[in-house]
Order: sequence, then C-alpha cells, then structure tokens
Amino acid sequence: MAGTARVAIGPVHRDALRATLERYNNDQAASFRDGADVGGLTHERAQFVDRLLIALWQSSDCVVPAGEGRLSLLAVGGYGRGALSPHSDIDLLVLLAAGAGDDPVLTSAIERFIASLWDLGLDIGHSVRTIAECERVARDDLTIITSLMEARTLCGGDDLRQEMRKATGPTRMWDNAEFYQGKARERAARHRHFDHVDYNLEPNVKGGPGGLRDIQTVAWVCHRQFGTSDIVQLMTLGFINRDEHDILVRAQRFLTRVRFGLHLLAGRREDRLAFDYQRELAAAFGYRPRDGQLAVEEFMHDYYRHVLDVQAVSDVLMQHFDEAILRGNEPEKIVALDAHFRVHGDYIDAAHPGLFRKYPSGLLEIFVILAHRPDIHGVRATTIRLIREHLHLIDDSFRNDPANANLFMRLMRAPHELVTQLSRMRRYGVLGRYLPEFGRVIGQMQHDLFHIYTVDAHTLQVIRNMRRFALRTSQSDYPLACEIAHRLPKIELLYLSGLYHDIAKGRGGDHSELGAGDVVAFCARHGLGEDDAALLAWLVREHLVMSSTAQRQDISDPEVIHTFAARVATIERLDYLFTLTVADITATNPTLWNSWRATLMGQLYRNTRECLQGGLADPVRKGARIESIEEQALVALERCGVTRAQALHAWDKPPDEYFLRYDVDEIVWQTQEMVRHDLDRGPLVLVRNLGRAQEGGTEVFLYTRWQRNLFAASAAALDQLHLSIQDARIHTSSGGLCFNTCIVLGADGRPIGKDPAFVDHIRDTLTKELRHADAYPQIVSRRVPRNLRQFAIQTAVDVVARHADGLVEMRVVAADRPGLLARLGMIFMSLDIVVHAARITTLGERIEDVFTIADDDMLASHPERIAALTDQICRRLDEEL
Repeated sequence: MAGTARVAIGPVHRDALRATLERYNNDQAASFRDGADVGGLTHERAQFVDRLLIALWQSSDCVVPAGEGRLSLLAVGGYGRGALSPHSDIDLLVLLAAGAGDDPVLTSAIERFIASLWDLGLDIGHSVRTIAECERVARDDLTIITSLMEARTLCGGDDLRQEMRKATGPTRMWDNAEFYQGKARERAARHRHFDHVDYNLEPNVKGGPGGLRDIQTVAWVCHRQFGTSDIVQLMTLGFINRDEHDILVRAQRFLTRVRFGLHLLAGRREDRLAFDYQRELAAAFGYRPRDGQLAVEEFMHDYYRHVLDVQAVSDVLMQHFDEAILRGNEPEKIVALDAHFRVHGDYIDAAHPGLFRKYPSGLLEIFVILAHRPDIHGVRATTIRLIREHLHLIDDSFRNDPANANLFMRLMRAPHELVTQLSRMRRYGVLGRYLPEFGRVIGQMQHDLFHIYTVDAHTLQVIRNMRRFALRTSQSDYPLACEIAHRLPKIELLYLSGLYHDIAKGRGGDHSELGAGDVVAFCARHGLGEDDAALLAWLVREHLVMSSTAQRQDISDPEVIHTFAARVATIERLDYLFTLTVADITATNPTLWNSWRATLMGQLYRNTRECLQGGLADPVRKGARIESIEEQALVALERCGVTRAQALHAWDKPPDEYFLRYDVDEIVWQTQEMVRHDLDRGPLVLVRNLGRAQEGGTEVFLYTRWQRNLFAASAAALDQLHLSIQDARIHTSSGGLCFNTCIVLGADGRPIGKDPAFVDHIRDTLTKELRHADAYPQIVSRRVPRNLRQFAIQTAVDVVARHADGLVEMRVVAADRPGLLARLGMIFMSLDIVVHAARITTLGERIEDVFTIADDDMLASHPERIAALTDQICRRLDEEL
C-alpha cells in the first residue's frame, strides 16, 4: 500500500499550520485504514514533524540571528529514533552553549517557539539545558541518559550535540556495565509492576512483558555497547540469529501497528489495549470469527503469541549482554554437573552444542535440574537458543518414552520453583510441544471480565497459588487452603489437576468432560495408578461444582449439603477439590475472591466434611436441625438473662428457616437486642463484622414490622452507602415481624472495619429510610464503568424452582452495573413482588442472582403471568443500560 502523501510545510502562519497538521493527520489515518506499512507511517510522521518544527524554528518571531551557533534544537527519546505514533510525545531538547541562557532575547525567543508548539496542539515534552546541565542531570538518571543517547539535531549546528554526546558518553558516566545493569533492573521492575503477566486481558502494548519497551531495551543496550541498535548488525556481531531477528521484526511491526491504531481510536496517547479498542482493532485489521472463536479472540491470540516470542528472545539477548558486558573480562567459571550439563557462571549450560540431538531427553531434564538446584539462576542464553532450535525433537516418540514421562513427573514433584520452570518451558516452547493439549491453549483468551488472563497464563497462576498453599506462604490470606494443602497425600496430583482443569477450553463441547479424558490419557502415559487417574479425572470433571454450590445454593440447608457430599463421596476428594477451587477462583480474577466468598467456601467445606464424617446413610434432616438450633439458642439466651418467654415474644413465631439459616451465636446476639428494643421508636438496626479480617462480611440485621417494600428500600439505602450486598436473608414471623439480614462488603471487597462513625452512619441511614419504605424515592444514578459498558448482556429472568410453602425462586441474569440490586428492588416494588431471600452472584460483567419471592398471584400455576412479569423486568433493566 502507498504511504501517506508528503505534505509540504509552507510559510509559517498559525492557521495554515493547523490546517496542514489536521490534513496530515487525516491522511495518515486514511493510509493506516488502507493497510499502509505502519513502520513507514511512523517514520513519515517523524519526518513531517521535523519539517514543521524546522519551519517554526526558522521563522522570524521564534529565533533571532544572535542565537546562531549558541543553541541547537534536538529531537530526543522516541522522536530522536525517528518514529512517531499519532499521539506520541514529541520530545525536544533546546541545547545551549555555555552562557547562552543568560541572554534574555534568546530566552524570550525560545519561549515563543515552545508556546507556538503548544498553540498548535502538539504533544510536546521539552527541556532547555546547557551541556553542563545535561551532564549533571544524566549522571543520576537512567531515563535521561537513555533519551540523550538517541538525540539528533533538527536545527542549529551539530557541534553542540556532539559535545553533549561526548560529555555523557560511557567513558564519562554510565559505562556499559552500569547501563546494562540499570536497564536490567528497570526491565525487572516494569515486569513486576505488571505482575510478570504477559497475558493480562487488557495488556499494555508498550510497557507490559513482551511489549515494545522490551524490544527497545535490547536496542538501547546494544546502542550503548556497540554504537548501533540495528537488528541486522546484531546478527553480524553474533548476538542474534536469523530466527530471532525475524521474531523481533515481526513482533515490532505487529505491536507498532496495534499502538498506532490505539492512538487513532483513542484520540490521545493510549498504550493499554482495553476491551473496546480490541474489538475495533480486530475489525480494522480484518479478523473474522473462526472455529467458534470471536474475531477479537483471534486478534488477541496473535497479540499474545507475539509478546511471548518477544519475552523468549529478549531473555536470550539480555543474558548474552550479561555475559559480554558484565562478565566479559572475568575468567570463565565452569563446573560440570554430569555428562550432559554444566554450570557456566550462575546458569545451566549444555555441555556441547550437539547435546539435544544426541540426548533429546535433555530438553526436559534441564528443567528438572533447575527445580532441584535453586542456586542456579536460569538457563544460559546459548542453551536457550539450542532448546528452541531442537523443539522438533519433541514428537510422539519423545512423548511416549517412559524416561521422559518419569522426568516430567520428577518436575511436578520437585521442591523448588515449579511454576518458574513451567513458565520457562512455556516461553521456550517446550511445554506446548510436550503437552500438545496445553500448546493449543497458549494465548487463548475469553473476551469477558470474568476471565482476566489467557487460559495458559491462568493455568500457571492456578499452580502458583497451589504452591503458595503447599508452602504456607499465603497462610494469612488463605488459612484453610494452606491447612488442607499441607496434609494432601500427593501434592503433585493437586498441581496436575490445576494443569488440566481448563486444558480443553476452546474445543467446543464441555471442557470439563474433555479435560477429564485428557488427564486420563496423561496418567496412562506417565505411569500413574488407577486410583490417582480416577481422582484426577473426577477433579477436572467437577472442578466447577464447589464454587457453583457455594455461590448459587443455600448451603445452610442440610439437604443441599447432603446432596453435595454424596457427589464428593470422600474427604480426600473434598480436600483436593477445595484447594483446586480456591486456587482457580483467585487465578481467574483476583476481584472474585472476597471475604464473603471465602466464608461461603469455608462453610461449605466444613459442613460437607462433617456430613461425610457422620456418614451419608444417616443425614441430618431439616426438622431435627431446626429444633436443635432453637433449643440451643433458648438455653444460651437464658444464660444471658433473657427468659424463654421474652425470646418467644420477640420472635413472634418465626418461620422455620430463621433457625436453619442462622447459627446459635447469631440468634443470641440478635435476640438480646430485640428484647431491649421498642419497635414503636422505629426499626432495630444492628451492624457487626463476621469472622476474621480476611474471611467474613459485615452483617446488617434489621428487626422491624413488616412493610411490603422492605427489601427494595434496604437495598437502595445500602447502595447509596456504597456497600455491596453479597447475601440477603429475609424472614417474616406469623405476627408480621421481620428479621432481615444483609451481608455487605465495602468498596475494597472486605468487611467495613471497625469505624464506629461509619457503623453509626449505616444505622442512622437505614433507620431513617426504612420508616417510609412504601414511599421510597428514586435511586441515585451512578455511572456505569467503561469496561462494563463493553459487554452487552441481555437480561434473562426465569422461575427456576417452586416451593410447597407458597414461594417461588426467580433467577435474574443481567449485565452488572453500580446499584443493580437496588434497581431490581425498585422494580420488584413497583410490580408488587415481595422478596423473601436473595443469593447474589457476580461473575465479571454478569450477575446471576436468585430471589425467593412470594407467589401471591399463583405464578407457579400460570405460565402466562410468569412470561408477562419476566418480560417487564427484562425490559426495564435493559432500558437502564
């Protein structure tokens, strides 16, 4: 495709320049849409800006003849490299000769020049310095020395730049070793900032692991060391081979194109590849749906493959630099490990270049050695290259070799850095070759807010979490998971369940069933016994059942627990399933794991374990449990000075579910306050935190006379306090008294803490608002976040269960948004729907809430009424998006 037409810069008139700039921007955007080479576009843009700046600099009102030879205009930073995206900063340095800054006429001219650039709306970053000032600031600032390295002269003589380069060169400051070390630290810090995750679902194209900055870092180190950042010359110098050259060129072209498109779409400098931009770029680049994958998923799959390649190649090159720059003059320290490997410095190295051809099993054994030798820092660069060059040796014969199966299982049982080795294997291409089923999910994404990582990155995060549980490094955050993981008889089975639980995603069909088949085949190939294979197949097949049960069913119901326990069958399965589930949830999206979800999971685990220990043949029935809880509560209340008569009067014949859904401590706490409270003064509002700081929620208990719109008013009031409702229990006595509890969390996903002022504020707000629930005002509207607006989820409502007690369960699936539960409450209120209970589940951009409602209109017997009612709810919720 042809590039952008060259736009001439005519006489310097501000309006004319603005028009020229606008026309050029439009021409570039059109060329980009037509498929022009983006590398050419970025260089053309830099040349265009060169001409524009030169014209302004030379105009009579911006520079004076007295400035000749005393100052120069330099392009620095990315602009100095001669490449610009549409909204990249145009970094400039006005370089002054000594004493020139004291000339007020010259200083005024420079100020007019800079002002003229701002007046044109250019994205300018500028500094005005003498050579001595450049030398001083660059001495302690790696960013500045890097920017000055790439300086080129636009206007004025080049002598000042040459003098500045000499003053800031490696013989004066930041010698090659210091510069490399600084850039290596900077790269490591940047990767830590992004949590070492190259596959975040809204990645940073420039700064994220494997992004453009990693390519630039290699170029900067080369420039400082060799005086060139040209990738072709790096091949001549022997620091890069043809394959690595091609990888970097392709990746740089692809990522630059993505960044260029991002700037055009955003209308500003933007490096984060947000969901809305992903869709538009996928369409602009011509991606189409394929094999059940969305076009945007195909586009992002290519993106992730490129950044993974960049990571692998930059690992090789940075380590080459480490040896050449830091250790080039040191005597080589080589220690033989065995006939195949040696330690070269701090890195493992192949004993000879033909190792993998003669001993293919070394492609696995090298990682097993690393997992048993934490003193070895990694794989030597030349050996990484050898691994990548010999991946073709990992074929069916290799995979079916018992010796290689034994090596892989030794890795899974290794004591050190399992995830580090699996990550290296993934980056170098070994893991995807050895386990082709894993290779198919590398770079595979799901375009939603629930799964924030690609399947392969998520899988490694799951195993990382499991390692933390097993090593108890997360004891304070996940106490129960750490306790259970520590007693698992074969911890490697837990890791294998994590490796295979999502491995069949994207194939169509039920990924849990398909994955169970994969793991059975793995077990057969790796010599695992029938019992281990059966356990792993069950874990992969059922890996979603525990979170689904905890979040979507009433786990205070003994029958729910008995059904779940029967499905689990053994305590061993329960232990493995719990740790797999917690590791999976926290690796899917960190925001999914909050203190209330931890409480639900812990409660389900303990109740199920108790049921299994007691025996499935003799389950505890609802009636017996209700009678037991009521009697225990009455006995405990008497010890606190509350008589049976007082308690029974306060309860006023509550429904059986009141004793089923609360434990004895909660009932005692609530009843003591009920007995003391006069309902004529208004509702009783109690607030307390449940459980530990990391596990629990804030319980808001309401004791009041029945009002038809109590749930709607409560939900709206709590929403306006910026509290999110996780669970709602609504019970009404036969005498018309309500015992309602909402479990809420603050904006940080944790209980609200112990701030007495805020607790009082909650009490005061609810007390005030609930006095007039029937006339509750409209809900204050809050802005829907940008990322939620990108996912159009049509509301669906259906009746999912009917009860003999005159209640029905209604499930609502809808797009999440601030205040959604309060809005639903208001809709229910307007439709005369009385809510008795609610289970709240938020899954990324989607909510799946189940409400138990009164069946006053005999909905269960009239499908047409259900249809009319659900249609109204759907229409009204969708209208508000």
